[in-house]
Amino acid sequence: MRGNFHRRPDYPINDKPTMSFGKRYSGQPIDRSSRRSITILPRKTDSTPPPAARISAEDNTVTVDDFYHEGTFWQAVIPLNSIGQVAGQAFNFSKPRTKQGRHGPEILHDRLGLPKRTMPWLNHLQCRFVLTGQQAVRLYPEGSDTTGPPAHRVDDFVYSVDAVGPVGVTFNLRDGLAGNLFSAHRFLSTREMVFERIVIGGQYLTESPPLPLHETQKRALLTRSLLRSHRAGAHEPYYLYRPCRTNNCTSNPFQILDQVMDYSLLQRAGALLYRLPFNPRLYLRLRGLDAEPNFRKLLRDEFATYIHAPETQQRKRDTVRARVRAQRAARAARGNG
Repeated sequence: MRGNFHRRPDYPINDKPTMSFGKRYSGQPIDRSSRRSITILPRKTDSTPPPAARISAEDNTVTVDDFYHEGTFWQAVIPLNSIGQVAGQAFNFSKPRTKQGRHGPEILHDRLGLPKRTMPWLNHLQCRFVLTGQQAVRLYPEGSDTTGPPAHRVDDFVYSVDAVGPVGVTFNLRDGLAGNLFSAHRFLSTREMVFERIVIGGQYLTESPPLPLHETQKRALLTRSLLRSHRAGAHEPYYLYRPCRTNNCTSNPFQILDQVMDYSLLQRAGALLYRLPFNPRLYLRLRGLDAEPNFRKLLRDEFATYIHAPETQQRKRDTVRARVRAQRAARAARGNG
C-alpha cells in the first residue's frame, strides 16, 4: 500500500526526539522549534487513551497539539464540516537564474514575472484549507482547557510536509535522496506560512483555483491529512524519491487526494504521477482537477498588506537574528563534540 509507514506510538510522546535514521546526522536532536507533525488528542469522553488516533463520522471537530501560528505551537480545535475551499500551493526552492548586468548579477524573470530557476522542476507542494461562514480553528495554549474564549481564531490554514534535520541543516538534494532527514507533516495558519515562506524565505508562491470537491470530499481530505500527520510524528524519514515508500511534500498530499476522489479510467492513469515534486499543477490537470489552467495567483499579492506591515518586518529582523544565533551555537556544539 502506498505510504504505508509504521504506525507511530501515541503515548508517551517524546518531546526531544533525535535523528534515528540515516547515517549523516544519527543521534543528533531534531530541530522541532517550528516544524512538527500534529498530535491528535483523545476525546474528553474517552476514559482511556485509544490505541490509535481516530476521527469518527459523527465528530464535528478534532482537537490537536502542535498547530503552528505566530511563532508558537498551540492546541487547536479544528472544525471538520465547514471547509469552503481547498487549493494547491507550490513554489520552486532552487536558486534563481541570473545574468551579469551593468551593476552586477541580475535575476532573470519569466513571462509571468516570476524568477527563472536553476532547477525549474524542483517544487514544493502544500494544501490550503479555507473555512466558511463564522467557523474558525480555535487556538489555546497547549495543556489548557478548550471551553473558554480562544487566544486566536484562524479560518485559513495549510497542510505541508517538510524535510527537517538538526539545527542549521536545511533541505538539500543529497540528504533528501539519502533519507538523512525526517518528514514533518505540519499544520499551520496560512499567515504564518506566508511569514515563513515569503517574508523570511523570499519565495514566490502560486496557488491553483479551488479544487472542484464536494463537501464529503473536503472533509475526507482534511480528516485523512490530520490522521497522516499524527501517524508521521517524528518517526519517518523524508525520501525525495524511492520506487516504493516515497515520502515527500508532493507524494503525501496527492496520495491523500487520490484516496478521496472517484476518477475516470483516464484520470486514474494520470494519478500514477505523484512521487516526484516536478510539476504539481500538471498533476492536478491530469487528474481533471485544474478548473482554470491559465489561472495564476500569487500569495505575496494577496497578503501584501501583512507582508509590508512594520510589525511583520520587525518580527522578520528578530527571527533572522535568533536563527543566526541558534545556528552558530549548533555549529560550535558540533565542533566541540
